[in-house]
Amino acid sequence: MVGAGIAGASLAWHLAGPRCRVLILEQGRQPLGEASAQNAGMLRCFVAGEEERALACKSRLRIDSLASHPDWEGAAPLRTTGAVLALAEPDPRYEPIAADLRARGIRCEAADPRLLGRVAPAMAGSPVTEAWWLPDEGLCDAWTLGQGFLRGARRRRAELRTGVEVLELTRRGDRIAGVITDRGPIDAGIVVLAAGAWSDALARRADLTGPELTPKARHLLQSAPHPLGTRDHPWCWIDDVGLYVRPEAGGFLVSPCDETDRFPKRGAGSGAPVEALGRALAHEKLTRYLPALADLRLVGGWRGLRTFTPDRSLRAGFDPTVDGLYWMAGLGGCGVSVALALGERCAAELQGVTT
Repeated sequence: MVGAGIAGASLAWHLAGPRCRVLILEQGRQPLGEASAQNAGMLRCFVAGEEERALACKSRLRIDSLASHPDWEGAAPLRTTGAVLALAEPDPRYEPIAADLRARGIRCEAADPRLLGRVAPAMAGSPVTEAWWLPDEGLCDAWTLGQGFLRGARRRRAELRTGVEVLELTRRGDRIAGVITDRGPIDAGIVVLAAGAWSDALARRADLTGPELTPKARHLLQSAPHPLGTRDHPWCWIDDVGLYVRPEAGGFLVSPCDETDRFPKRGAGSGAPVEALGRALAHEKLTRYLPALADLRLVGGWRGLRTFTPDRSLRAGFDPTVDGLYWMAGLGGCGVSVALALGERCAAELQGVTT
């Protein structure tokens, strides 16, 4: 398995055992250090993509049970805060999504935009026209979630090697037969490509074609403490505007949901410093759409990478052009939301050919 992010960690947890030997190769000095460490940690079920929505709902309905699972040693990955999903302009496509969530067991209630400040003070005075309240949504700590996955995988004889850079996939005719690393070659019955922003380059070095994976940088900005930044404040997302906030350290994490194509350099380290334009865009959107946070002082943050296929669907499954290669990439910003259920699904597919 190439990559020890949240998706790969989940797959290892579901897959490792007596029938399958799992070796995880991570180029960084520690796992969960790239996109998994750069996200805002909101477990979001209210999304347009049906596949992503189904996986997120399944993950949400199961994730609370992990706190009592021995692999998490009493640490709860999810803190329930509730969430507001809102629109600046009405859109008839959203109510069917809300209905589908309810059918899948996720509580989702239409909310009066004028009264949002009662459940989410940061939304007071917002000019949004439609909104939904999701009382069971929350904040998922990717480190806690991923460490539980990896702890359990190692207990079932999976091996994690960090500081190992995969340089190429080993191709023998129409089969991927392993990888070449900076420490030598490794043969494998199946290679799982879960390398996030580096996945596409590795595939192309092996002359593989398919939907191009494009890494896109997005700002996530940290504010100074603010009176509204209570620990259990709901996270809030104005979807059509591209703006979200979530509580953090007495203030908020804020994203203006910007996207800029940016391919990472070789080796670990895909995060980047905040740019002035990103901070200015966040301030402009806060002032216009969240006037209760117009005085929010943004003091830090970063630009992290999220990797997408052209149609923003997940790329998870066997490669259609060669044997021995399994994709688990193109998760965009939904890795934390779908990891638990996606790892289970992909493990079931892989176990079907490894028995």
